[in-house]
Amino acid sequence: MKFDIGSDTDKAICIALKHEFLRCDEVFNQFASTATALIMKGHDRKLAYEAYNAYARFIHHLYEFALCAIARDRGDTTTSRGADAERYLASYLQRSLRKRRDAISDGTAPAWENHISAFPENIPAELPTAFRLARNIANGHAGVKRSSLDLSDFYDRYHSFLHIFYKDAESWWGRSTDEFPDLQEITAFSVAIREKPQQGTSGNLS
Repeated sequence: MKFDIGSDTDKAICIALKHEFLRCDEVFNQFASTATALIMKGHDRKLAYEAYNAYARFIHHLYEFALCAIARDRGDTTTSRGADAERYLASYLQRSLRKRRDAISDGTAPAWENHISAFPENIPAELPTAFRLARNIANGHAGVKRSSLDLSDFYDRYHSFLHIFYKDAESWWGRSTDEFPDLQEITAFSVAIREKPQQGTSGNLS
């Protein structure tokens, strides 16, 4: 469905974008904590399992956030898939990398930022496909490929680029105040029993 920026549909997509980014941010922090414990303790199956799960969820939510951002950019709620999605992903990832390099070049990057030589000019050409496959196999779909997916290798090759994209998105979609955002029915969710209107008047109410 086509829509215009500022419409009710656009506002609904913005809530979904905010929600998905907050999920991504939450699981990244879980991953960082577990990964730190794994480094400090040394290899441990339970910690490795927890770190893997947190990183798989990070990839999943970052990918879903990107798909939602693509829908908003296109002004169309139809979800992009396959090669179409990968073209947009490549554009987003490259733009975030370029912004990071530009900030270093023009002196607006934080003082603790790495030297520009730490950042290549272009993302790896295969990254969008690798991103999609890692999301599908590690968290999206359970199947025979999961036990052979080398997520450690994916992390080593591509995490720096995903992290740049994640931090770039945070500047727009992260929490800007201490007050948690209103996400309509998402933040209205409750497991408390709600009083429902009576159906009919049968039975003795006295």
